[in-house]
Amino acid sequence: MEDDRTSRWAQALRLGCGYFILAAGTLALTRFDGGVAFLWIATALLTARLTVLPAREWGPPIAACFAASVATSAIWGFGGATVVPLATINMLESAIGATFLRRLVHREEVLNSHRWLIVFIAANGIAAPLLTAVLAGVTVSATLGEPFLGNALHWYNGHALGTLAFMPIFMLCMDGQAARMVQRMKGRKLLEMGALLALVAVVSAITFVQSTAPLLFLPMLPVVLATFRGGALSSAASIVILTLIGGFATLNGHGPVALSDAPLGARMQFLQLYIACTMLTILPATAELQQRARLFRRLSESEARYRILTESSTDIVVNIDRHGRLQFVSASIRQVNGRDPETLIGKPISALLKSDDLARAQTLFRQIMDDPEMIGVQEFRGQTRDGEDRWYETHSRAVVDVAGTVTGIVCSVRDVTHRKAAEERLARAALTDPLTGLINRRGLDEELEKRLASGAGGCVALLDLDHFKQVNDTYGHAAGDEVLRRFATLARSSIRDQDIIARLGGEEFAIILPDATINQAHLVCDRVRRAIGDARVRVDDNVIGITVSGGVATYRGHQTASDVLRNADRALYRAKNTGRDRLATAA
Repeated sequence: MEDDRTSRWAQALRLGCGYFILAAGTLALTRFDGGVAFLWIATALLTARLTVLPAREWGPPIAACFAASVATSAIWGFGGATVVPLATINMLESAIGATFLRRLVHREEVLNSHRWLIVFIAANGIAAPLLTAVLAGVTVSATLGEPFLGNALHWYNGHALGTLAFMPIFMLCMDGQAARMVQRMKGRKLLEMGALLALVAVVSAITFVQSTAPLLFLPMLPVVLATFRGGALSSAASIVILTLIGGFATLNGHGPVALSDAPLGARMQFLQLYIACTMLTILPATAELQQRARLFRRLSESEARYRILTESSTDIVVNIDRHGRLQFVSASIRQVNGRDPETLIGKPISALLKSDDLARAQTLFRQIMDDPEMIGVQEFRGQTRDGEDRWYETHSRAVVDVAGTVTGIVCSVRDVTHRKAAEERLARAALTDPLTGLINRRGLDEELEKRLASGAGGCVALLDLDHFKQVNDTYGHAAGDEVLRRFATLARSSIRDQDIIARLGGEEFAIILPDATINQAHLVCDRVRRAIGDARVRVDDNVIGITVSGGVATYRGHQTASDVLRNADRALYRAKNTGRDRLATAA
């Protein structure tokens, strides 16, 4: 703990020394009319330091810089009763500017966004120097009788310009951003930035050394070039270089500003306006470039993650434009579908889908584009390069640009052919009698409901094996099962191709005869009855003969399945009661 406190005070003392040097230089060089300095850089140094420190650690740096301010004011400034008040006002200005930055954009990097730039200019270029300019003007006027307005104006111009011009480079250095930027630069990029800053210095020197031509526009080109090629560090350094060279030359009567016959103070104010205009041109461009660079890095990272996922995944990723054309197809399609992704780019989505499913796909895509928040899940059929039909499950959502406009659709496509086959097997199993392979009662109900819903007519027959219980009791259940299987085989071979036979349970069966009249149905069922009666089933050493009774009823679209089956069951009951091995028709 003691070591930390010692380290903080050592850093504060170094900061105080830097503050003293900057304050002494500006006071000694820019107090032209005996008033306040026309340029003040020291506040930028202290404010930059406070922005990177927690508020609880502000004490040592403020104390050290307060002492440095008192010393410089006593030696080069007004001296006397103004020393402590002006030093206090200087500390207040840094505290106000740092507080605004810490509270509003603390987690953002220097010149990294327009938000940071707006807060920086509002706090350190307007609010803090304006407030302290009023306080300083009142102090100087009250204690020394100096004019309020002139000193307040010079204070504001000097402090605002000095802070805006120098604080970004101080912040970049103090929070380690400058070091990180340099480390990220490869040798060639670092040399390029050095060359650009040297170009800024040379052109600025050429501009301000001569006093014959108004060449103030000349440094803008290398400054803009350094901003676009070098980023925030290069931009901040360019402003500092231009300010130092322009200020030093103007102080010594050189440069385009010296063409004016105005006093030195007025020329320095004009230079301040020039530097301020340059900063207001360059810094927004820097913020925009930083923001775009950040977005580009995020986009590159996102694209890298996207490529890893798409290249390692067996799912196919597809991008479709608003007109249904393929814009991107992941390489996994080679493994899943056997197609080359490059050959699909620019083709319509129909290149991947069966024509029967295309209308459903287009309807889904229109719904997604109408509702960008929607995630559409649908199954479609497609063909491989070899012509094999496959089932695909797609998860689709809209792609939206920064303006909120839907530019296309991205789809994740998974081959679910094996799952669909399993589902179909399960569905068939749920509708199939495992002993005979015929559809079961559930399957019969679905088929009959489908026929009735279509409005078509036909007949239904219920068949029952006569005295089947005796077969089980005499020969055993294995023999009974063989009899049932034999019946199913004979019945299938005796009915028409369009007829459907089902096992309802036990020894009871049913036949749906679409579009058959009652006489046609009677003939078909009688053919089944005679085939069963003529057959003999051999089980081990036993030969089993069976007969079947049946009831036939018509159906029409207005009836229910239960009504139709009830009518057929009544006819079956009459057939059994009148001697078995016969058919009866419903009245």
